[in-house]
Amino acid sequence: MKYSEIAKMYCLSEKSVRRIVLNEKKKMEQKQVNVQQVMTKYGIEGDIKQIYSTAWNIGDEFVLKKYVNFEELKRNVDVLSILYSEQIPVPKIIATPNNEKYLKDKENYWLLTTKLKGCNIVNVNKCNEQWFFKMGEIIARLHLAFDECEGKIKCWNNSLLGEMESWIRKNIYEYDKKIIDKNEFEDIIKELRLVDKDLSYGLIHRDVHLGNFLFYNNEFSGYVDFDLSQKNIRIFDLCYFMLGLLLEDEENKVDETQWFQYLKNLVKGYASVIPISIIERKSIPLVMECIELLFVAYFIGEKDERAMRDSLKLYEFCKDNCNKIKASVQL
Repeated sequence: MKYSEIAKMYCLSEKSVRRIVLNEKKKMEQKQVNVQQVMTKYGIEGDIKQIYSTAWNIGDEFVLKKYVNFEELKRNVDVLSILYSEQIPVPKIIATPNNEKYLKDKENYWLLTTKLKGCNIVNVNKCNEQWFFKMGEIIARLHLAFDECEGKIKCWNNSLLGEMESWIRKNIYEYDKKIIDKNEFEDIIKELRLVDKDLSYGLIHRDVHLGNFLFYNNEFSGYVDFDLSQKNIRIFDLCYFMLGLLLEDEENKVDETQWFQYLKNLVKGYASVIPISIIERKSIPLVMECIELLFVAYFIGEKDERAMRDSLKLYEFCKDNCNKIKASVQL
């Protein structure tokens, strides 16, 4: 974006925007210095390229990731270790010279892994219905891999229903603006409570978006980032993935008219590997509504009004198109 566009968006002068950008660049340069020190401790050399604020490519062979939260690090380490041992396409953890799985300094934890072939840049507008069928298979195969090693992986035993009944309800009700009628919210919880026992639970990725699935020569090449993995309802991953496609940037955003057909093919692909019951299929729009209310509550807590409003719009989309979503995923 141009400085003038950013300035207009945030009601700032171009001079202020330039100053902010320069300051952020300096911070990134400082982070790169810290990364170089970490790589020296590993005894590995290579060009350092920042992918995002907490991850760096080290040459063409490695990826370094920084953690502040030890539980997230531990979860990712455990899942990666087990899946790799089961020959699932995930990055291999590179041990420290002391044969530890991660490195700790005064402020952060660092995890170094191999870099899988491929990239996570996929323009879904160039993907056909068969691609979405394959994506459904890919998510299902990950769930099957989780099943094989569930007893070996210690993950957070979570429940979307439990979250709806606790912090999601609390954040939405305590927000200083009315964003959803209380009776409407309680009806959603009541509906989820009625079907919860009939929804399949298991280990899920919990962060299924295009950034966490790699493709090489148009073929799937691996899964990454298990920081948020937990035990929860399985259709969560399918719903989360499809909702994310409606929030992509303009170039990669899925047209709403195509979205329903893509959803149909994703569910078909998943069901070709792991059966999806009629109740689960009927519950997909409900779970989608709950996921967006989860994000509404999360962004209220983060005081991010714009992101909260975007999630609220998606909630309304799911509610308004409930019957259309159900029709798309039926047998």
